Order: sequence, then C-alpha cells, then structure tokens
Amino acid sequence: MALTESEARVLAALARPEFPAALTVRQLCAATGLTAGAARRALHGLSQTGLALATLHTPATWQVTHRGRLTIHSATYRDYLTRHRRPPPCAPQPRPGLSASLPT
Repeated sequence: MALTESEARVLAALARPEFPAALTVRQLCAATGLTAGAARRALHGLSQTGLALATLHTPATWQVTHRGRLTIHSATYRDYLTRHRRPPPCAPQPRPGLSASLPT
C-alpha cells in the first residue's frame, strides 16, 4: 500500500528522534506544514493501516508504531525524514517581524 504525501510527512514527523515520543495534531501541523484537516485525514489513514496510533492523553497525542517506523525508513519514503524538516514543534519559535514593529 502506498502512502499519500500527507501520510508520509506525518509519519516522518512522528518517527523523527528529535521530536517527542507522541505529538498532538497542532504539533504535527507545525512540524509538517499541513493544515489540521489534512493532518487528521493522514492520521486516520495511518491508524487504519496500523502505522500510527492515538494515545489516551488529553489532548490526544499520536505516536508511530514499530511497523510505521519500518515503513518510513524504507527506501521509498526515507527522503521524507530529511525533506520538509522544520524545527521541533516544542522549541520556542522566533516571531518574524516582531522587532521591526517595535518603536525605536
């Protein structure tokens, strides 16, 4: 079964070692650049195939399964681990243009 691009991006974000073990949809959106709806659709597809699973936390978090980790590290999808790389979603992000808008 082939993954969609959104599924591959989400699975790669879940499998990256620099990210926390489980991510919320909001964190996945920040890590992949996807909208919340696209990330949720990808997570639904990944959970249906057993590549990702939801944890019992509030808010809901998602993590990669062993099978998902093997899939994203296969030759077909390995590029997604380095493409679309963004800073970890839990790291503080500088706010662009903030210093330019301050009075001098």
